Amino acid sequence: MQKLRSLHLYLGCVFAPLLLFFAISGIWQTLGIRSPLLRLMATIHTSHELKSGGGLSSVSLKVFVLTMTVSFIVMTILGVVMAMKYGQSRRVVFYCLALGVILPLMLILIRALA
Repeated sequence: MQKLRSLHLYLGCVFAPLLLFFAISGIWQTLGIRSPLLRLMATIHTSHELKSGGGLSSVSLKVFVLTMTVSFIVMTILGVVMAMKYGQSRRVVFYCLALGVILPLMLILIRALA
């Protein structure tokens, strides 16, 4: 388990800056904040070019982002496994996981029915 914890730690440190960027860019896209700088930065997030033809995405960046995505999935699974193994209560972990599934589904359902 120590090796898994180390893997989780190092992958988290490698990809934390890009994960934060994607989370923050998701915020400004969700809130509809528009500016030339944010529009340019969003080309990394969306892999779309600007109408002027520019953009910041590249094949090597896409490979890095794909690697980050797979690592994020692995880190998330490792985090849940560690929470189950080292957490105070497995029941609380299950409740939190259930809340993380049920709450978004309820919000989607409320929106769909409105």
